[in-house]
Amino acid sequence: MRGLLFFLFLFCFQVAIFAQEKIEYDYEVDAYYSNVSAFIDLDSGREITDGKNYEESDIYKELFYNSLSPNVFLLEASIHPMSLAGLYIRHNNEVEYDRMNIYNINLIRAVTAGFEEPYSFSIFLGRMMIFSKQDGERLGKNRAYAGYLITVGDYSIKDNVAYRDNWSNIEFKLKGTREKEDRDLDWSFRVGGRFHENNNFANTVFIAARRTSIDYKKSAWSLLYNSAFSAMIALNAKTYELTEAELMVEKKWPIGTHKMSFGLGVGYLYNGQNKYNGELKDEGINNHQLLLRPNLKW
Repeated sequence: MRGLLFFLFLFCFQVAIFAQEKIEYDYEVDAYYSNVSAFIDLDSGREITDGKNYEESDIYKELFYNSLSPNVFLLEASIHPMSLAGLYIRHNNEVEYDRMNIYNINLIRAVTAGFEEPYSFSIFLGRMMIFSKQDGERLGKNRAYAGYLITVGDYSIKDNVAYRDNWSNIEFKLKGTREKEDRDLDWSFRVGGRFHENNNFANTVFIAARRTSIDYKKSAWSLLYNSAFSAMIALNAKTYELTEAELMVEKKWPIGTHKMSFGLGVGYLYNGQNKYNGELKDEGINNHQLLLRPNLKW
């Protein structure tokens, strides 16, 4: 793992030095996934495709078909605030943590489950498309990507307890965010594998999808225009038995016209017995987990 991190550092350093264009930075603040990122244009001689007039299906096709012709290199550092909160509460007040059980459902676990690392570092190489604004404002998150992503970290989480584990994700990902004056659209589709140095965690292969829509002019109670869904399924990389499955449906409520919204997600998480090995498997596992995800976006 140290060798991989050293290689990634050297690679990122060389890309940053030889990039002909100025590096552009962005950030995202979210209760479950917050990050800072840097974009490096690898094809400064050509303009990046502007997809502001593309239909959603055309965006997917354009990026997928051109994913082997990369024009952008992305660096990202992220933290998962709710995961960190769950770790802190259980580590510092086990008694109060146990008191949060209602009908065999731990509320802390229900709110924080589904994110299995406290933080991570990622590099991405692929194709990018932008969505320009008519008034010439800063692009911000108005971009879409398709390409190859490597994510690494040094801790994995089980039941709000962190275990030392040098892990890596290797995946193909199609992701984008489109912010219009009256509507925000966000999507992510990915397939790949997760690999662990800690033998108590099983290596897996997975496929996942997520889509979010917020319309600030439609009814706040509209399920069609103001909602989100996500789904994921993972298999043991050796036996191809089901290790994990997740389904989440979230209702979004826009707050005025200030590009703010409150969301409440309800979902289900299944963890198979073959997701863990050794001492983690011996201690037992909750096969069925309720998910609750309140969130504020601004």
